[in-house]
Amino acid sequence: MTTPYQLTGKDERAFYDLVQYAFNKPQSPTRDATFASLFAHSLGWGSGQPLHSGFLATQFTVDFAGTAYQMGGVGYVASYPEASGKGEITALMHQAFNDMRAAGITLAYLAPFSSRFYRQFGFENAFGQATHTLPAQALPHFDAPQDVVVTREPLLESITAISPVYLRNSAVTHGAIRREQWWWENLVTHYPSRELAVARMGDHVTGYLIYERLAHEFVVHELFFDDLPTLQALGHFIAGHQNRFANFTYISGNVQPLYDIVPESTALTTTVKPYMMARIVDVADFLSRYPYQESDMAPVVLQINDDFISENAGLWQLQIDDGQVTLQQLTTGNPSVTMDIRALVKAAFGVRSLRNAYSLSQIDGDPFTVATVSELFTQKPSQLYDYF
Repeated sequence: MTTPYQLTGKDERAFYDLVQYAFNKPQSPTRDATFASLFAHSLGWGSGQPLHSGFLATQFTVDFAGTAYQMGGVGYVASYPEASGKGEITALMHQAFNDMRAAGITLAYLAPFSSRFYRQFGFENAFGQATHTLPAQALPHFDAPQDVVVTREPLLESITAISPVYLRNSAVTHGAIRREQWWWENLVTHYPSRELAVARMGDHVTGYLIYERLAHEFVVHELFFDDLPTLQALGHFIAGHQNRFANFTYISGNVQPLYDIVPESTALTTTVKPYMMARIVDVADFLSRYPYQESDMAPVVLQINDDFISENAGLWQLQIDDGQVTLQQLTTGNPSVTMDIRALVKAAFGVRSLRNAYSLSQIDGDPFTVATVSELFTQKPSQLYDYF
């Protein structure tokens, strides 16, 4: 097995060839442009001369209730068939996590081909995706407010106008990406068939809809709005297509059900599936700045087990005093709660509380302390609206 190394610009072509082969993706101008953009904003690792295994970690910022963390979006994990099964991805992951920590990256996300495969590296399912489908005749009725105007506009030219709506929406404060201009442009290029409708109240943009018109289906990929009148106006715009499509589908990072707000709930088909996984790369930074739900907690000692990043493993004493967090790594002590890194991901991302994990024997500890620490973490499921 060869020694992993960090990719540079001179490796871009070789890595692109690997990606095309591994994912069976033919070359196209659109794919060329989006890959070049992604590579330019990523750290990457490879092994072999010539290159035969590698992946990227695109550098993003994510939002946890106003707290910003640097996140590495892991993607294009690939090996040529002659290199697969030799442990090269494992070696690359070790090197990548070391380099991420050195670069100040606290979290890593990825879209798994297999949850079981990536759990061995400390990743855990953190985001779900809901798909809601209604037949055209079952669409809700929306009255169009007189003071909100909806217009169709070119998506690429409208990024500056709609980006603030996205950033100020509460949905993106549950672990979602704070999109930068380059990433918006990448998304637009990657999905050329998607269209945009913008809602305005006077000169102020108050919402937008990114959608796609398929042969028999109208698909809503993003729907963000500031207020109810804007939602009504965008809903009225969607309903204006009612006679042209058999079905209307809404894809969302919010897995909350919609049965109660459609006229005929039995007409609604909803599927919720696992979407992306997350990994805490730097426990010290993550826990010291996490937006805890309680402002006070007496010192508690946590045992965190992490077989893949040794710096995360061990005893951590957490204390909160009038909103001020103190986190200290201990060399000795008796933990009140013991968990592995994946249980911590689930708790911190609102997937499964520590209290519930304890009832399923997924963590150990004093029941009272487990319940107390459980209340520190958000109870709201995380939300993600991007793919990489």
